[in-house]
Order: sequence, then structure tokens, then C-alpha cells
Amino acid sequence: MLDYRRFKEINDLFAAGQAEQARRLLMELQSRCIALRDEMERLRQQVHALEEILYLSKHLRQENGVYWLTTAGVRQGPFCPYCYDTLGTLIRLEAREFSLSCPACGQGHPLPPPAAAPRMARIIPFAR
Repeated sequence: MLDYRRFKEINDLFAAGQAEQARRLLMELQSRCIALRDEMERLRQQVHALEEILYLSKHLRQENGVYWLTTAGVRQGPFCPYCYDTLGTLIRLEAREFSLSCPACGQGHPLPPPAAAPRMARIIPFAR
């Protein structure tokens, strides 16, 4: 953390005509400031990565062996489970003739079963 009383000390050194010593203190403060800015940027990136992980943990679901991501009420996917589980990357699976294939790792996955059609009520005619 920066020690703000050092700025007054530097000002006093300049006022006393000790410019070289004041410059040395300024350079020291400058290197501390650069180090703090680097640390802040690293921490910002770390927070961003943790926010992404938290978002995925809330919105990513596994169904029928593949991952699906729900964003803004829209279901996206399917995504490769191998790539996500091992590398942490979401790779969208490509539909082949009878399966899904990952363009990154090449693993194949069976097509998910089709959604069952909603059952219709059976109409029973009245007796005449």
C-alpha cells in the first residue's frame, strides 16, 4: 500500500533543494504504484474468472450425457462433456448422421432421445 506521507516528504525535499534524494523517493513510489496496479489487474482477472465459474455452475446442466447452457431463458448446446470436464471449455457438439461429434476432441456422443410428444386426450364418443 502507498504511504501518502511520503509525498509530503518528497515535497519537503524539493523545497529544501535536495532534488536528487526527492527523485529517488519518487522513483521508489512509482515502482510501488506500478506493482499495486499490476496486482489490481491480476485480482480483477481472478474475480472475472470466478464470476464466470459461478455463472456456469448456476446455468450449466448435464442431460443425457451432454451439457446444456441456459442464458436469458434460451437453452444452448449441446456441449461436449469431455472437453468441459477435462479442459473447462464449452465446445458445441456438431450433429452427424446418427450421433453428435466434438470438433475439438473428436469424441462421439449418441443423439439424445427425441422429446416425447405430449399425450392427447382420448375422445370417447357419447352413446346414441
